[in-house]
Amino acid sequence: MSMQDPISDMIARVKNAQSRGHKEVLLDSSKIKFGICKVLESEGYIKKVELVGEQPKQEIKITLKYFEDLPVIKEFDRASKPGLRKYFSFDQIPPVKGGLGTAIMTTSKGIITSDQAKKEKVGGELICTVF
Repeated sequence: MSMQDPISDMIARVKNAQSRGHKEVLLDSSKIKFGICKVLESEGYIKKVELVGEQPKQEIKITLKYFEDLPVIKEFDRASKPGLRKYFSFDQIPPVKGGLGTAIMTTSKGIITSDQAKKEKVGGELICTVF
């Protein structure tokens, strides 16, 4: 059976692993998932992300981050879905939790945060939000 939305699956796996207190999560590899994970790592939501295995069956290994035994990621939600894509120009990107959270976007400059998109004045598809 084919998967309809691999990004939603990734988000669900991370949420489930954190609720169970796991230290790591393994995901099937794709460029967009790896890009999202790199943004999460650079923003401090996860400890480390790396590709493991050989090329045809590579996987993404995410090392989760906790603070005082609580997960650092409080909310992790999919914004744009396969049936309803959400695109924004750089001046119309909505803030996440009053500016406390991070929105991850795919733009012509790659997968970046909404703050970087505003600085570089590029719009794109809002993939997910993290708080």
